[in-house]
Amino acid sequence: MFLPNKSTNVRSFMKRESPIGWLDGLAALARPWSAVAEAARLYFTPERAVAPPALPEPAGGVVLAVPGFTPHLNARLWPAAGAGGPLVLLAHDWEGQVQDVMPLVAALLSRGAGVLAFDAPAHGRSSGDSTHLVEMAAAVRAVVRAVGAPVHAAIGHGVGATALTLALEGDWPGTPPVRLVLLAPLADPMLPVRQIAHIHRLDMNGEMELVQRIDRVMGQPIAALVPKAPPVAGLLVHSSDDRIMPVADALHIVAGAASWRTHLVSGLGHRRLIGDVSVVALAADHAVGRDG
Repeated sequence: MFLPNKSTNVRSFMKRESPIGWLDGLAALARPWSAVAEAARLYFTPERAVAPPALPEPAGGVVLAVPGFTPHLNARLWPAAGAGGPLVLLAHDWEGQVQDVMPLVAALLSRGAGVLAFDAPAHGRSSGDSTHLVEMAAAVRAVVRAVGAPVHAAIGHGVGATALTLALEGDWPGTPPVRLVLLAPLADPMLPVRQIAHIHRLDMNGEMELVQRIDRVMGQPIAALVPKAPPVAGLLVHSSDDRIMPVADALHIVAGAASWRTHLVSGLGHRRLIGDVSVVALAADHAVGRDG
């Protein structure tokens, strides 16, 4: 979906297609469908990252089965140390994985909370080769349904944060969370579409066809998937130098939302935000209600 600088999909495409010569132009005219088809494939296909099995993680985690959802989801549950500890759900970014949120897992466990985390479809050790926002939101609800306990708070990063807001707009199992943290969310769902269309040199008609293909697969218009700030105790955290998810777009999500507050940092970009010690502490404190 999104095109971070590390994407080998983008690098290989640009190396293959740039600069375009007149023979390439004639070939494109002979195969007018190919660029749009490739653009759609790139939109739905994340570059999978899988952490080594020996990578350390907080003790006490157990595998959580998520029945009735396809593809298979790799989900983990860390129960709270004491009775009555709040349960916090974590959602990683596009091309991320459970291992990315381990600093948050450790911070939440140290604050007495239980933690629920999972690899999104086509990410990490979950099954599938492609996915999208609507499916990621459905996966959030499936994991919550599988745990069978109320989720007190949720924290999401990037596209995972946007999937959380969409999941809350749907048929949430049980009582929805009362606290929410969005870390550099994707505020404009059309942004990655425009990026991919530019990389593939699609004209206006080609971009419209790409949007129509995406809409058909997702079963609803992508333009309608703009995240909204739900009426909960919310916290938006974003780095002013984020070159992947523009901070100005994210600020529109919480504009006018009285129950939300914003915390802007600098120098962390997009990827480093999720592992920064101060950001992790801020998000964990908010999730368990220690931020006043």
